[in-house]
Amino acid sequence: MRFALCIALFALSAAAFTQAAGRTNPDLGRVLWEPPDWNFPENVKATVPEEMLTTLRVSNYEIKLEETSINDVRQRLGGVIGRKGDAGDASEWLCFRGADANGRWVLWLENGEIDGDFVGSFQWQRLSNRDVLDGRCRVLGKGDSLVQLPLSLGLGIRSSEVLKRLGPPTSRDGERLVYVHEHEAGEARAGDPFISSNIVVVHIRNGLVWAIQASKTISD
Repeated sequence: MRFALCIALFALSAAAFTQAAGRTNPDLGRVLWEPPDWNFPENVKATVPEEMLTTLRVSNYEIKLEETSINDVRQRLGGVIGRKGDAGDASEWLCFRGADANGRWVLWLENGEIDGDFVGSFQWQRLSNRDVLDGRCRVLGKGDSLVQLPLSLGLGIRSSEVLKRLGPPTSRDGERLVYVHEHEAGEARAGDPFISSNIVVVHIRNGLVWAIQASKTISD
């Protein structure tokens, strides 16, 4: 029940994954600013024995989910903090853009109501030729536009490599691989344990990784 509530709260912190996050111009395609929705499958029980993905490096700056504040990231990497929602249902994010040998990408670092001041999740996604990013998405300079994930995960790797490095997914929905881990992380005042959850979602297109989503949440 706690895990389902945690997922529900986290899902509310983002905008639609399959829809434009900003205005749409039929000649230009999507204009992206808000992070997409996870669209997390219901009734998924944790199966992964250990945390998988709780840190990342952006331009050689290490970000730890639930430990690094979104304001610290802004001070280090720049950017504009986006905000939406009301009290009890508020979210913030930073949007960055870059490119590699295989094309352009966008990275959202997210802070939901459940995360306090910390970055609780990220989404790293390849862009199509028609996708247009809002001007508030900060451009990372050449040589600095590098995102590094543990386990040698990254955009453009083969799905077979994902399975080799992460193992069998908790859930598979078409070309989406979902990995869920949770463990007790101390005891709350009422005596019930805190639950720490780590979720990784990998989106595959044409046999290659198109997007990676990861979150860490702690709830009672």
